[in-house]
Amino acid sequence: MVRITEIEDRKIAKPYLGGWQHKLTGTQYLNAASQTGPPPKNVSWHDCCSIGVQSVDMKDESTQSPYDRATQMWRRDYHVSSTKDKYMTPKLYEIHDEVEWRLDFDGNAKIIQRNYRVYRLLKYVKKCARKYRDVMKECRKYQEERIMMYRKRHEEELLRKMNPKTRADFDMLYELIERWRSDRMSEIKERYFHATQRAENCFVLTKTVEMFNVIDKMKQSIRERYRAKRRVKFLKLNAKPIQWHGYKAKLVEMDTLKTQKARELLSIYNSLSKDNMSVEDRMEVLIMLKKSLEYHTCIYAFNLTYLLDQEMLLLSRGMKNLSLDCLRKRILCDYLKFVATAGTCACTNVDRDFVSDPACEELREPVEIRTMFCRSCRRVLPYYRFSPHGGLKKLTSCTSCVSLCERSYSHVNYDPYIFILNCLRAEEKRRECFSSLAFVMQPRDMYHLVNKIWHGHSAISKKNDLHALRLIRYNQHYEWTPWNCILLTEDEAEIHCYIEDFTTVYSKVLLHQILLKHLTAKNYFK
Repeated sequence: MVRITEIEDRKIAKPYLGGWQHKLTGTQYLNAASQTGPPPKNVSWHDCCSIGVQSVDMKDESTQSPYDRATQMWRRDYHVSSTKDKYMTPKLYEIHDEVEWRLDFDGNAKIIQRNYRVYRLLKYVKKCARKYRDVMKECRKYQEERIMMYRKRHEEELLRKMNPKTRADFDMLYELIERWRSDRMSEIKERYFHATQRAENCFVLTKTVEMFNVIDKMKQSIRERYRAKRRVKFLKLNAKPIQWHGYKAKLVEMDTLKTQKARELLSIYNSLSKDNMSVEDRMEVLIMLKKSLEYHTCIYAFNLTYLLDQEMLLLSRGMKNLSLDCLRKRILCDYLKFVATAGTCACTNVDRDFVSDPACEELREPVEIRTMFCRSCRRVLPYYRFSPHGGLKKLTSCTSCVSLCERSYSHVNYDPYIFILNCLRAEEKRRECFSSLAFVMQPRDMYHLVNKIWHGHSAISKKNDLHALRLIRYNQHYEWTPWNCILLTEDEAEIHCYIEDFTTVYSKVLLHQILLKHLTAKNYFK
């Protein structure tokens, strides 16, 4: 008898939740949601156990005994101590107050605080001492620089008095002579009687005249040297290459045929003006110059050739150099006259390189376009020959005429006032105040401001050393003007710059005097 059995497939279609595949065997492993089907309906889950209760978490750990036993004996009443064992014996019981008194935490904290305060104070003292040493070092360095600056200025003044070159140097000598004369006259009045005074006055007058004569001789020699430089100035200007600023403000120089020719003529002039040349070198220069004049038939060429022939004849006969000074000066003057007119004269040979436009070869100074008329010397002079000052309303006289007029009744040494003015301008430049009136003031204005308004001494300490005085701003928040300034020494000026409220430092009398001086200066320089 055959029994037929049928199996009903009730499995559910599980969703695909992903998986992975073994690379070597190719077996696929799928992620399944569960191993059972969906829960039946109308079933209570109260008595069922969840998977979380049925599962147990297992974890493997390794442990070690926290201490080694002292003995390996099996007896408990026998014990062998170890080297690491510590024996502790009970002590007397201490209450909390006794423990605090024995340990003394407050006392130890006070000791720590006291020592820390001492350490911090010593550290602060060392820091202040280091800063004090640095400040003193800077002060000593500043004092040494100031002393060196005064010494250098004194040495420069001595050199200027021994070898004067400018008008200010001669004014310094005139002031020195006038000071000596006044001191000598006062000494004569105090020491001698009336008859002896006349003899001493005559001696002082004779000595003063001798000193003036020596100064005049020095001025004449310097004037001659200046005139010689002035005569050759046009040749030096034309010998310089032409310069301009090109691409990216780079300086570009160009040498033209005119500048090269002027440089060659200037080298010939320098050779003619040398005094320490031998007779053979001098003769060679004269012959070379004479050969260069063969193609010229103008009057200046004839005069120069005649003078060259004279000097060559005298040199061939053994004349000394000292006897030929006047002749050589004439040669230099005629050579400069010839050079000034050689570019425009038409006496050269036509077969040679003759330029069609003679104005291109003319050697002369650039013409001053901005000129003025001096009513004193009756000459038309450029602007730089006129110097305005605070006492003028209109420019009518040049600097030479003004200085000549002042020298007729007094000799004023403007050197210390120029020094004060330069210090003032340097301070204004440091403050970047280029619109200040300090750049308009002249030495004669500073002379009036220092001597007539501030009476030549400091407003506080009354010191009258002009090289130690500074004319600074009175109110530091406004630019310098003659009615916003004060005359102080260098140390007082440094302190004055840090004063905010003047009423707390200066007295009412001093403030009133300063106000009057400001009003006087404003009335004079308006």
